Amino acid sequence: MPKNEKKVIIRNYILWITFIISVILFALLIRGNLKSAHEFCPYASVCFGVMGLNPAFGKFLFPVAIFAGLTILVITVFFGRKFCGYVCPIGTAQEFIYQMNSKSGKNGLPIVPKALHNFLSKFKYITLLITVIAAFGAFQYGYMKFCPVLAIAHPQRLRFAGIITLTIIFVGGFFIERFWCRYLCPFAALMNISQKIGEILRIPRSRINRNLEVCIDCYLCTKSCPMQIRIHEQEIIEDLNCIHCLRCVEKCPKKDGLKIKILKI
Repeated sequence: MPKNEKKVIIRNYILWITFIISVILFALLIRGNLKSAHEFCPYASVCFGVMGLNPAFGKFLFPVAIFAGLTILVITVFFGRKFCGYVCPIGTAQEFIYQMNSKSGKNGLPIVPKALHNFLSKFKYITLLITVIAAFGAFQYGYMKFCPVLAIAHPQRLRFAGIITLTIIFVGGFFIERFWCRYLCPFAALMNISQKIGEILRIPRSRINRNLEVCIDCYLCTKSCPMQIRIHEQEIIEDLNCIHCLRCVEKCPKKDGLKIKILKI
């Protein structure tokens, strides 16, 4: 079995295992067997980690979740946004939701106009900035009403703000795969920033490499990318939004047409 094919299979196994674990955790949270979703959400590194930096508040909550979030950010520097493509339950749920669309998998994914795509991609950084400012000011409970993790884990506390967020995720994800991951997820923005810091420090990062010698310019890699990265135009995929889902590797008709390598900037 080719090495890349093994990586695709491993990714799919990890995806299902982590999704099942997440479903179990959400079920326990809904039933009240576990206290708070904050204990398991890596974005607590912002929601509560930043809040803990405020001397007036002086409290560092959910240390395990905060440590997990910071660990993911460090791993992202070296391996890219694999958390999104392998672990995040909201990202995985969006994959499943999009598969319910009868047009999914036909003639490639829907393409958002480039200008609009680039414009919408900036919104996740705005979301991140809002949450950082609110957390430092200990006003995080306001924006947490929009948090999708809390909306799913604690439906008894669901408010109109949470309904709006879930609607955006599920309806947007039905028409555009990983709509939330592309345009609105603040943790995705934070991971992109961590990758950028790694680039500035010239730290080698795992990236997908297109083999120009065997490529036949079929564009299947670009057509299959859920993050709308124009893979066929690049030799080394530098785009920080790559989630390493390996969809392009799986769809490539040429042996070793796309490879995953740890490459220097």
